[in-house]
Amino acid sequence: NGGVPWVCPDGTFVKLVLEAGKGVDKPKEGSICQVFIEAQPEGPLSYPSHSWAEVELGSGDAEWDGAVDRCLETMLAGERAELRLTGGGSIILQLASFTPAKDSWEMSASEKWNLVIRNKEHGGELYRAGDIGAAARRYAKALRLLVAAAPPPDYDQIKAELHANLAACQLRLRQPANAACNCTKTLALQPANTKALFRRGLAYDAMNDLEGAVQDLKGVLRVEPGNRAARRELDRVMERIKVRDAKLARAMQKMFG
Repeated sequence: NGGVPWVCPDGTFVKLVLEAGKGVDKPKEGSICQVFIEAQPEGPLSYPSHSWAEVELGSGDAEWDGAVDRCLETMLAGERAELRLTGGGSIILQLASFTPAKDSWEMSASEKWNLVIRNKEHGGELYRAGDIGAAARRYAKALRLLVAAAPPPDYDQIKAELHANLAACQLRLRQPANAACNCTKTLALQPANTKALFRRGLAYDAMNDLEGAVQDLKGVLRVEPGNRAARRELDRVMERIKVRDAKLARAMQKMFG
């Protein structure tokens, strides 16, 4: 509908159709799309812009690539649309044509699983290269695909690793509540996973839940007594507790002294 803006469910952009397309089919993950992208101002976009180009839907890792992907999934051939990004900026997107691709329910179990592993491995490459936001998006995408994948024997192992890896990204992106949540999901599958315990301890510390941080860091040391990083963080958190309690005692003394 050309006159009614469409709000992306994740809240990242509002789409306005400038020219209607034709047909009923829309691109899917893996579709090769002939597109013309104009971004104003230039932003975090790795897809080619300001010229006609072939783009594989889902292949981009930059922040705005994800918005382009989600918009393309709603477009018909011949459609031209504007994306107004909630964080500022806008993208004009024109879709000339696209190749058909399978929905997740049309894929075989092995195809889905290969896609999960490919995104997980790519997330690892991006994390090591320092592109933490893009790595987080790949891990999150692998987890979404995992829901639709038929569980192979190492399903729980891969799921636990993905949640722990996503938590590592979220800690570096200063999203401690999300990191703690993903660590808890890992620990539900692997209660003795020391990486998840350590990362949740860091997340609790960042959220000022110092007792929670102590509990998790002690949990790491129970499994790995020689873990120097956990010992160092535990000492630091214990010092924070000591300072906090001394400050509280002084305040109480002033109040009742």
